[in-house]
Amino acid sequence: MSYLLSFLFLFWAAIISVVFFPIAVVIRIISAPFDRRLVLLNFFSHFWGACYFWSMPFWSIKVTGRENFKPNTTYVIVSNHLSTMDVLAVSMLFVPFKWVSKVENFKIPFVGWTMYLNKYVAIKRGGLSSIKLMMRQSKAHLANGSSIFIFPEGSRSADGQLKPFKTGAFKLAKEMNVAVMPVVLRGTAQAMPKHSLHFKGRHKIEIEVLAPIESELLQQLSLQQAASLAHEKILQAQ
Repeated sequence: MSYLLSFLFLFWAAIISVVFFPIAVVIRIISAPFDRRLVLLNFFSHFWGACYFWSMPFWSIKVTGRENFKPNTTYVIVSNHLSTMDVLAVSMLFVPFKWVSKVENFKIPFVGWTMYLNKYVAIKRGGLSSIKLMMRQSKAHLANGSSIFIFPEGSRSADGQLKPFKTGAFKLAKEMNVAVMPVVLRGTAQAMPKHSLHFKGRHKIEIEVLAPIESELLQQLSLQQAASLAHEKILQAQ
């Protein structure tokens, strides 16, 4: 039964993608003259991701701490990374931001193409030139008023244990003098395990937005200290 449910969900997800992508293109074209940060397209993309959750009867999702995002404030958002589902889950925040994501994700039909439309930031793992380009593009987005979302572990955790954080996100926050917003994800690994598209049973997924690490504090810390502080906050809240 669970395999049938998984197939039906994936089939429905494909239909949603085919239907929503042309709408995303139209929104991008219409809003381009007055929405330089692509906020309208970003909110539609969040709605797109949320539709996957709303259509899955065996998943429940709870978001807390959203009030920690101050209006008209730019952040570097960091989170633990447990599952492919994490990207969809944080859509439920309905907060505008630009993803930093591996370049392979941009090649996924419809979904990846929409990432291009949103001007998300692609990174090629292991490539120094790609990392430098990612930093330049991320700084440009932050300077333009768009927050950046990064998984500082670099890849999904295979066993659910929080891996050490890379320092790139914190270098970005320090150099651009913006706060780091830690976000905790729970339950996504159980709902969709790594390297699997097989959904099993009922699952409660939780997203908790923690208090930000303000830029004033970040400036007093080394990159490793900043990464360790965010790591500890997320680890304690998992």
